[in-house]
Amino acid sequence: MNCREVRKTLSAYLEKEVSPAMAGKIEAHLAGCENCRLLTEELKALNKSLSSLPEVEPSPALLAKLYAIPGQVELEISPVAGEPEKVRIFSRKFWLSPAFQPLLVSLTVILIVASLVFFTQPGRSFQKSLSLEFHRAYSQAQRVLVKAGVITDRLNGFRESFLASLGSDQLPKSDQN
Repeated sequence: MNCREVRKTLSAYLEKEVSPAMAGKIEAHLAGCENCRLLTEELKALNKSLSSLPEVEPSPALLAKLYAIPGQVELEISPVAGEPEKVRIFSRKFWLSPAFQPLLVSLTVILIVASLVFFTQPGRSFQKSLSLEFHRAYSQAQRVLVKAGVITDRLNGFRESFLASLGSDQLPKSDQN
């Protein structure tokens, strides 16, 4: 064992709370290390002098003050009887209530993702590629609309010629009789 390990377990060793195997390792280290042995002797002397001190009972006034502390804290937290508790919208208690915790978590995630997308180099390239895809989709939609307009114009032309042919007295003659 090294000095650091012994110092961590020295208190438990002095109170005889370590296993016999661990106690043997500590004793072997203490036999070879002057600093740890002196520290152990000082701790033993301190324990002996502390155990000889009389046990002191706290005064009734101190006990009364200590027992009153939980009641004071409870009075500060809970509202007066019959009076509804007022929670302001801008108070910390309102925003950290369990009802808003999922909202706060989702807002935090959104802000983190947005900052990664908009303020980092990979995010900027993603933003550029996203912009390019939007422009491609927009131009394809424009082409489809132009083609739809052409088809609509042709159909209107066919409709007008069909209506004109129905309105005329002469029907086109067919080659078949």
